[in-house]
Amino acid sequence: MIGKRWILLIVVLLLGVSLACNAGRVTPKPTTVAPTEAPTKAPPTATTEPTATPRPTATPKPTATPKPAATLKPTEVPEEGFQLEIINQSSRDIEYVYISQTDAEEWGDNWLQSNVIPAGESYIVTGIPAGVYDLQVQDENGEVIETLWSAEITEDTFWNVTGGGSLEVINNSEDIIAELYVSPSDSDSWGDDQLGGVAIKKGGSYIVEGLSNDVLYDVKAVDAEGDAIESIYNVSLNGWYTWYVVGRTDLPSNAVLRFEDDFSNNRNNWAQIPETDNVHYIPPKDGEYCILIKSTELTAWEWYEPFRPDQFVAEVACKPDEGTDATCGIGFGPDGDNLYWFEVSPETQTYALFLLQDDEWQEAPISWTESKNIVPTGWNYLSIERVGGYFSVFVNGVMQGQVESNIFPTGRIGIGGASYNDGNVTVCLDDLRVWRIEK
Repeated sequence: MIGKRWILLIVVLLLGVSLACNAGRVTPKPTTVAPTEAPTKAPPTATTEPTATPRPTATPKPTATPKPAATLKPTEVPEEGFQLEIINQSSRDIEYVYISQTDAEEWGDNWLQSNVIPAGESYIVTGIPAGVYDLQVQDENGEVIETLWSAEITEDTFWNVTGGGSLEVINNSEDIIAELYVSPSDSDSWGDDQLGGVAIKKGGSYIVEGLSNDVLYDVKAVDAEGDAIESIYNVSLNGWYTWYVVGRTDLPSNAVLRFEDDFSNNRNNWAQIPETDNVHYIPPKDGEYCILIKSTELTAWEWYEPFRPDQFVAEVACKPDEGTDATCGIGFGPDGDNLYWFEVSPETQTYALFLLQDDEWQEAPISWTESKNIVPTGWNYLSIERVGGYFSVFVNGVMQGQVESNIFPTGRIGIGGASYNDGNVTVCLDDLRVWRIEK
């Protein structure tokens, strides 16, 4: 149980619109992922609003890609055949070598058996019949160092293993991926389309090879109309990475927009609260509404109150100070002692869903979890949805998690952020929208 350190509850009535601000509840700090280098690309400018359809997120890289029971085993190689010299120019020792026909479905046995190819040395595999093969080498932990597809062996040859990374894109979305961009995270451009006119249909896959293991990448899948289907950021291609593209989900067909604020002005009377030693709510300016959180370990938010929905979708764009551990948040609940709080840490690319009941934090329905859909530096769109007894959370239009819940029959929408070890951090918000789900 996590205790409360600060409480501030202020209710303001202005122009017939009631806005209440809450500041000061401690939320658990992300610990699952260390900070990573942030990209410098422009932040997303639009998202497709979410539905309640459960979707998976990107998964960790797999071990050896399934391949060939029928492939030639190293203990059964004929006396005649060709030689393959494997030159290990990577930084890791090679302990597994797999050689299988390209049309096989499994990798088969390790051709090295008990041998090892140390970094900087080489090894000759003999007795390979003429044919077209897929090749893969792994380290002692079974981590892929490099894969070579459709290699034609019709004479004695060699393979320089440099340890380059491979990205496998599997299209589990409803859209056809017409373009694919893979760019270093510190680049200010997406670069060229990797597909070169080849589309990835639903259920199809595509492999991008020759990528560096020492570089973090951003990856974007685009449809035929030029709209982003999904993006991931700060991906480390340590040998092999599989990205299951699920795509952004659509707004429910019975959703009716009830409130929208781009903070181009202050017509809704935000930040009408005197500054305190702990927090300063700054009136909207230049299309942003910002909250300065002066204290450490403090959560600050402000309610949007004109109506209290039961089934809804709410979304806001958020950006905390770069280089800090500040987080963004959006919540739903009847009052300051009872709410769901969806929190995103851009610095660590993690998210969590917290539950406050009767002024006590409960066990988190969703603990801190990594998501490469989170932009490490810049704007992220946070969405929450309650439909049909399920509470769902989204980042940049992609579902991250869902819990079953009928807690809080109705409530208000709160937006804000939190500080942790860093004080005097600013969290800025934009493009708040709230939809009611009509029955």
